[in-house]
Amino acid sequence: MTDFTINNYELQQEAKRLAQECFDAGDTHGDDPNECLWQTCDGHEWSIYTYKALLLCAECDTSEGEDYLEGLGMEFDSLAQHACAVAFATLYCAAMDALADIEDEARQYV
Repeated sequence: MTDFTINNYELQQEAKRLAQECFDAGDTHGDDPNECLWQTCDGHEWSIYTYKALLLCAECDTSEGEDYLEGLGMEFDSLAQHACAVAFATLYCAAMDALADIEDEARQYV
C-alpha cells in the first residue's frame, strides 16, 4: 500500500479538479455538472475506502460535510459508514463550492 496523506490543501485541490472535470464534461456532453459531481464524489476513493475516509476526517475540516449530512438527517450503523459519509459530504461540498466559482468565472466571459 502506498502512503496516503491528506490535508485541507489537498482536499481543496482535488475538489477544484473534480469541479473542473464535471464543468468541462457538461460543456461537451450537455450533462448536469451537479449530477456529475455527486456521482464522482460518491465513487471517489476518499469516499469508498474506509482508511482514506478516516484520514480525511482526521486531517481535514469536515464541518461543512457534517452540516450537510445533519441536514439530510442521516444515521449510521458504524464508524466506517459514518467516516465514508462524512468524507463524501466534505468532498462534495468543497467540489460544489469550486464548481460555483468556476461557473461564476465563466459567466463573466459570456
